[in-house]
Amino acid sequence: MEKRLNAILLLLLSVLLSFGAGCANPGGLAIAGKTGTLGLGGELTAGIAPDINTRVGLNTLDLDFDWNISDIEYDLGLDFFSFSALVDLYIIDDFHLTSGVVFFDHKLNMRSRPTISEEIGGVVYSAADIGTLYGSVEVEDVAPYIGIGWGNALNGGRWGFYCDLGVAFINSPDVDLSANGLMASNSTFQANLARERDEIEDDLEFFKYYPVISIGLFFRF
Repeated sequence: MEKRLNAILLLLLSVLLSFGAGCANPGGLAIAGKTGTLGLGGELTAGIAPDINTRVGLNTLDLDFDWNISDIEYDLGLDFFSFSALVDLYIIDDFHLTSGVVFFDHKLNMRSRPTISEEIGGVVYSAADIGTLYGSVEVEDVAPYIGIGWGNALNGGRWGFYCDLGVAFINSPDVDLSANGLMASNSTFQANLARERDEIEDDLEFFKYYPVISIGLFFRF
């Protein structure tokens, strides 16, 4: 996945630089730093028409947090790397509509070590029977994106702020779940663990509409 992202990035950067070099406006390129729900990152913007800009960006997000999923407390580790290729259409002043695609290289791991009896797939098991629960969440690598925003890195002063609000349409997440307790090899427990996995997938169904909210500071060349 990383090699594919690098190849796509180099290709799109070449396209943007070509557009920027061909613009009559010498300020047709801008760089930006940004923060938001995709993490910290940067963008390169180029104008391809009077009211149309293109952007490519890289973002990284690394979080560790606790979350109750299907009534069990999990330690979650989220490691996101994303690359975005977007087109902005300016319709009123600095207000724009945006569409494009976001490429994800991600890792989401789950871990829980119950200290009391917990319900697994509708059946209560002791902490010793469960042991430690290990899980991982997978989503599609490529997600279409639509959104709106305010700010134009190629219009006005050399410095400025911009913001974006949109949705990346990932897909329903796929969850792997395992345990290492006393019942780990029991077929009935494994069947209930599979039901528990399905419940977790249902709880994470909202994740397929990933909110993309960001604010950035740009500099125009």
